[in-house]
Amino acid sequence: MSQTAPNHYVQQWKSTALHRYQAGGFALRNTTTPPEKITGEKMHFPIFGIIEAEEDVKRGDEARPQNANDTTVAVDTKKSRAFEEVFEDDLDQMTVDRKQAVAMRSSKALGRVHDKTIIRALNASTQTVGDPAEFFSVNLALKARQVLMVNEVDVQDGNTFCAMDSVSWTIFSADKRVSASEYTGPMLPFTKGKLALTWNGVHYFQLSDKILRENDAAGEATCLMWHRTSMGFGYVRQLTGSVVWDNRKDCWTHNMRMRIGSKLLLPEGAVKIAAKYDADTMVLPNP
Repeated sequence: MSQTAPNHYVQQWKSTALHRYQAGGFALRNTTTPPEKITGEKMHFPIFGIIEAEEDVKRGDEARPQNANDTTVAVDTKKSRAFEEVFEDDLDQMTVDRKQAVAMRSSKALGRVHDKTIIRALNASTQTVGDPAEFFSVNLALKARQVLMVNEVDVQDGNTFCAMDSVSWTIFSADKRVSASEYTGPMLPFTKGKLALTWNGVHYFQLSDKILRENDAAGEATCLMWHRTSMGFGYVRQLTGSVVWDNRKDCWTHNMRMRIGSKLLLPEGAVKIAAKYDADTMVLPNP
């Protein structure tokens, strides 16, 4: 036998969890491109290649289509879930702050899945600069930026991002060529409450080491630079939640779910940056 939790309790929990998730539950919000349509559990992303205008067109010349490489790619989505039990005996003693903490914990767990999904897709890039035996540097940031520029990626349009591990961020942000820059760019929605700066048209920010370095060897880190249009991400189900009474355990079960998917749409628009990861031996730039 089960019963539904009191409406005020359910609504308070769901609204708190959803607010936490949307306000800062994931770091990579607004750094990707949404799908153009969703069918069932698949998302469909458009892929637009660069076209060139015809030059020196003569009278009577037949126009040649330049968009032959435009296509659409289908991406499978995966369901994620955060499940918790809150026992009746504990609930009576829980303060409002603790109830909010429980909701926030679940929303952050799903937020990490959101970020991991995007980072795993970005790691499919075959373009790499740097050396895992050397620390991150301003020169390395410029090399990665140059790779995108060679590929005709518009890095000056405000849609290029670079996710960095904590060691690389510390070295990069301490460089006077970065920290003393007169132009740091506008406050972006995804950067609120996070370490971030804009330099040379690219938005640099620190991402969780655990998420960014998921598949890196000890002492190594892979930072990622990409243009928004190169990375596809979307929801079939953004975030839903339910609270139900479990009569066997005398507890409320909190279940939050989402179904998401991502894919690297344009490999030429993303670069992996290999760098050394060793906080004990890192050397900061001269002041």
